[in-house]
Amino acid sequence: MAMASAPILPEELIMEILSWLSVKSLMRFRCVSKTWNSLISDPYFVKSHLGRSSRNTQVMLRLKDLNDAAFTWLSFCSIHCLFQNPASTFHDNRQYRFDPFNFFMGSCNGLLCLHDSLPIDDCEEHRVHFWNPATRILSESSPCLRLHSDFPRTHSCYMKFGFGYDDRSDTYKVVAIILDIRIRQMNVMVYGMGDTCWKNILTCPSFFTFQQLGYHLNATVNWLGISFQGGKCGTSANNEILEILSYDLRTDTFRYLPVPDCIFEPPYFEPYLGVLNGCLCVSFDHKRTNFVALQLKEVRDETSWVRLLNVSYESLQINRHLYADVVILCIYGDVLLLANYKHWEFILFNLKDNKVERTQSFSNPDYRMLSFEYVPSLLVPG
Repeated sequence: MAMASAPILPEELIMEILSWLSVKSLMRFRCVSKTWNSLISDPYFVKSHLGRSSRNTQVMLRLKDLNDAAFTWLSFCSIHCLFQNPASTFHDNRQYRFDPFNFFMGSCNGLLCLHDSLPIDDCEEHRVHFWNPATRILSESSPCLRLHSDFPRTHSCYMKFGFGYDDRSDTYKVVAIILDIRIRQMNVMVYGMGDTCWKNILTCPSFFTFQQLGYHLNATVNWLGISFQGGKCGTSANNEILEILSYDLRTDTFRYLPVPDCIFEPPYFEPYLGVLNGCLCVSFDHKRTNFVALQLKEVRDETSWVRLLNVSYESLQINRHLYADVVILCIYGDVLLLANYKHWEFILFNLKDNKVERTQSFSNPDYRMLSFEYVPSLLVPG
């Protein structure tokens, strides 16, 4: 008697099951058959898998070695593991080290943007390429963005980058803002993945940003800083109101988003911008007594600011007589994970009861950390 053949699952059901698996597993399953390889590589499946993966966002930490400023580590870890044992998690998960000629410029949908520059004669050439660390696939370099070599070497000129996704055109874009303080002018150059050149999109008034990287959120790239248009945002006795420069990838336009109740008081603190629970978050020192964090619930609505945190350094068990240097790394439920660089420790702070749950010392105090939301994906950088 012949044995009955095994039932064959419909392709739609196979796709549904596979779309819940990790990238690591799917990369192995591509070897099962040509059919599975084709299915897992299909653009529709790649997008479906990304949508499922987005529900389990990880944390990517950029670790800057203070003893060797030329090198940067990237560490990938789950939020749960990071909260359970932050010191060992970030130290044990250092996976990628970048040399001085490759700089991390941002992350979006599992793709990382890397930047390198090279001086040639009287010019400096800048290129970017894209990398998927989950699949280990690296794109070819972009066309060259050439600047006069004197430009980036003067103290009055700066280049800042941002990387994000334009959902209307289904394009990943790199935004380079080239600031010349001498003439108080800023050029915005944009490169779309797969384009043949950089495009000079617009020229606008100068804006000094605190961080090198712009943060992507909902088809915008955002930098925290100070406008050079005197009186536009208001000043008070040498103190300046902070703003977010928000570049819209859909329309290639920009707008200023004032940060309420946040006054820049040099040299006492450096404010930080990040993404927390799908919202832009600005954290800063307030009069050397409190640590404050504000969230912008909707990036295109400047009236949607809410206060996430306003806590005294005494409550955080930080000596208020020392200059505080605190950064929010991530949130898990109602608990914030903070890094305090003056005491070289992690702090877990519960937003519900306004109390410190526990602290833990850095396993290596020589790192500076910035956190980014990260989702492993099957996207092919091209």
